Amino acid sequence: MGRILFSSIFLLVMVGCTQPTLNKVQQTVKREASLLVDSGLIVNKYVLLYETAINDSNHIYKIQASDCPAYALDYPAKIVPYKDRYFCFIELDEVPMSADEMIEQSEYSGNLYQESGLGENWLFVVSKDGEKKKLTELSLLEPGWETDFNIKELWPYFSGYVKEETVQMGIISHDIKLDADRSLHCNIDSVKQKLFWNEVTNQTMIKEVYGEMYLKNNTDFIVSVSSESMKHYAIVNNQDSLYLSLFDSLPITLAPDEYKIINYKSLPHQEHFFKHIALEKDCWGYLYKLFCNSAYCLMNVAGKNVQQKIMFCDIGNYGFKASNSNNIYFQILNQGIYDKKETHMLNFKFWDDKWKATDEAERIRIWDEAEKNVELYVERIYRRKEKIKSGL
Repeated sequence: MGRILFSSIFLLVMVGCTQPTLNKVQQTVKREASLLVDSGLIVNKYVLLYETAINDSNHIYKIQASDCPAYALDYPAKIVPYKDRYFCFIELDEVPMSADEMIEQSEYSGNLYQESGLGENWLFVVSKDGEKKKLTELSLLEPGWETDFNIKELWPYFSGYVKEETVQMGIISHDIKLDADRSLHCNIDSVKQKLFWNEVTNQTMIKEVYGEMYLKNNTDFIVSVSSESMKHYAIVNNQDSLYLSLFDSLPITLAPDEYKIINYKSLPHQEHFFKHIALEKDCWGYLYKLFCNSAYCLMNVAGKNVQQKIMFCDIGNYGFKASNSNNIYFQILNQGIYDKKETHMLNFKFWDDKWKATDEAERIRIWDEAEKNVELYVERIYRRKEKIKSGL
């Protein structure tokens, strides 16, 4: 009888302590977060492990100390207790838990509607095989850096990176302007295919591709970038190419170590390029891969005609941002990426309603705690920067 009772109690304890299954990439991220907690660099109750990029070789996570278990209105898919902390995995390709599940598993008593979520943060690169590649702290960077391309130590982990170019170039964004006058739900496969090529009208609905291009002088001398043609970049698909242009931005002069961000657009009358890609089963995913791995510069750099590969900023790019002729914006997500946009409004309403139902005394407690947390974070960063300046 005693053995049966002991076994029953043991089973209940084990069930209660069951933790979510982590894949090899998540296990590596958890180990790194554990080291940051154990070293004293993270003192907050929650550690957000926010997946920001997936490419052919790597996953990139943002590790952030926080006083709430969510990143803005993005909820975790998994919560793993660690000592007196909670590791909150917010994944690109996993379904987030509900607000009630998050509150219960994380013992959260605040309100996301009021929390700043400020805390020390790092970018952490892990290979597909779960091997640690790079940890870069963002908290100590000086304010004003415009793009993740400005973090030079991350370059080798971006798609399309080629080492030691005179001018390092990269695609920051790639948006789509559609020749359509109505709002479309563009994560429906049949609709997504039709945008590329409409067999009825025998034309594409893609009016242009546009975005921002990054150019960084890697030398200690002035470099000029120029071209005799309007074809400044090519997205190469076998024997076919989509040509992009910086238009009247050329020539571009870059001082030593200087970078510039320049707008680009696709040249007109390239319907054949989209018609060919429409034959692919996952045409939008196929085009995305071309932007990642088959983008080339065709310009003259420092007086030499180059056909060099250029980088792609994987962070925050999970597909295409598109707009129609009425300037209604939506996203066309890569396959496997969970669409969180529709849940954001529901999540906002949940916390707004919760706040309205909160009594005044509890509101004051939450306000005071949130304000104190911000002050403590600012003070911690100031002290660390001063310590670095003094060489300690």
